[in-house]
Amino acid sequence: MSYQCVAITGASSGIGRAIALKMGQENLSVGILARRHDKLEEVAAEIKAVNPEAKVFPFQGDVRDKNSVKVFLNETENFLGEVDIFVNNAGIGFSESFTSLSPEQVEGMLETNFSGSVWSIYHAMKLFEKRKKGVLVNISSTTVLKASSTVPLYAATKLGVHGLVRALEEEHLTNPDMKMINITPGPTLTGIIQGTIAKADEKNLISPDDIAHWMWLAINSPKNCKVSNLVLRNSGTF
Repeated sequence: MSYQCVAITGASSGIGRAIALKMGQENLSVGILARRHDKLEEVAAEIKAVNPEAKVFPFQGDVRDKNSVKVFLNETENFLGEVDIFVNNAGIGFSESFTSLSPEQVEGMLETNFSGSVWSIYHAMKLFEKRKKGVLVNISSTTVLKASSTVPLYAATKLGVHGLVRALEEEHLTNPDMKMINITPGPTLTGIIQGTIAKADEKNLISPDDIAHWMWLAINSPKNCKVSNLVLRNSGTF
């Protein structure tokens, strides 16, 4: 299948930014959502730098607002055309024990990582099911595979959404034009984890660019071979 347009949440930095750049490089039109307008404009300029012909639609929004992604998708299609791929990437995390988290941190993770993701996926799936085609990509985490005492609530929110995407994959398993993919990376060199580990250990972290590369390969798997969960593990000490 030839893909024309992708919409990405949490696209102003880290994994989301890397995916946006990769999609622009692959000649897709790119819709990007984040809370900070200035960061969105920076990413849009970076996409144009790697591919001057790329069409980019930056949208300032917040996944904690359950209607924000609905508006984002509608506006992206108005400006760029039909969205083929939706990447659920927006997320926050804090490396603290569960009871060390403040009520504001707990609420922020639940609203962003869980309910924000659920509503984002809901709105994307409404479009895809109507057309009977589309690719849903969820940026998950290896914390769903192995319990983590350092990020317990983050792991819980990721596990819930990971399970939702697996259920949706089972629901649409017989339709080769519907793909639901969990991309499940280990510790990645992003703002969430930087500063929580020793500088010398950063070389063992996964690169956001590598995640974008493997995601693109997973999306383009043959129709008779769906990728449901792509686990990217660190080759170092993590």
